[in-house]
Amino acid sequence: MLQWFGIYSLHISIMPLVMKKIAVTTLLAAGAFFVGVSLLSAEEAKPLNILIVTGGHGFDQENFYKMFDEMPGVRYDKAEVPRQMDMLAPGLEKTYDLLFTYDMNNFPQVTADQRERFAKLIESGMPLIVMHHSIGGYDNIKTGENTYYNWPLYRQMIGGQYLHRAIEVDGTIHPPSSYKYNLDIAVEVADKTHPITKGIGNFTIRDEGYKGLYIREGIHVLLKTDHPDATHEVAWTTKYGRGPIFVTPLGHDRHSFENPNLRKLLYQAIQWCIDESRK
Repeated sequence: MLQWFGIYSLHISIMPLVMKKIAVTTLLAAGAFFVGVSLLSAEEAKPLNILIVTGGHGFDQENFYKMFDEMPGVRYDKAEVPRQMDMLAPGLEKTYDLLFTYDMNNFPQVTADQRERFAKLIESGMPLIVMHHSIGGYDNIKTGENTYYNWPLYRQMIGGQYLHRAIEVDGTIHPPSSYKYNLDIAVEVADKTHPITKGIGNFTIRDEGYKGLYIREGIHVLLKTDHPDATHEVAWTTKYGRGPIFVTPLGHDRHSFENPNLRKLLYQAIQWCIDESRK
């Protein structure tokens, strides 16, 4: 008896031609099977490459990046604005699958041209996730001793914004937003059928609350809350051009970073945004 890939066959001195053909066919099929498995495994193991942008606001770096370190199949690089603002422009999609912003970009040295290139990047199809204080970007840009600029395209692009001062939008005055630390926010799943909320039930999270966010009509709300010190919309999706966007004001510090519901939400948001961009 001979053993070959765990299969025993009877050895005889003269094997009929038909048996030779069967043996060769079996070997080729086995080889093809193993090759197919290895190719599938390589494809499944291909990491999702994301660029995480910070700057303009302090944060708990150790526990923030730990979330991404523990996400299977996700690898990331870091960029900081305003120093690396030029990266956020068409062409970034050749290196990264998704842009994740955790900055508060209110730097006066960021030019109008740089802002427009950032918008073009998303409009052309680059998926974007906007988290926590990044919602307060492009609002408090100092242009003079007592003058500030709000980039209107940003709030329209992502569907909402933290306002540092009152602004007028379409004839309506929106008052400044406010924040409060260490709230226990009861979160309700508004859309239980969405891939981003799959497997997530209602939960409570210890986090900083943003009250009075500007919210644009037409966003798709995924999570909501009735907490008096937080905006009703807790997570939503929208689109700018061909670019899918996920936004959440959650995610202030270790208390929220360690919450398994937020981790699952972000992981599934990364996957959904990238999948949407490839359709």
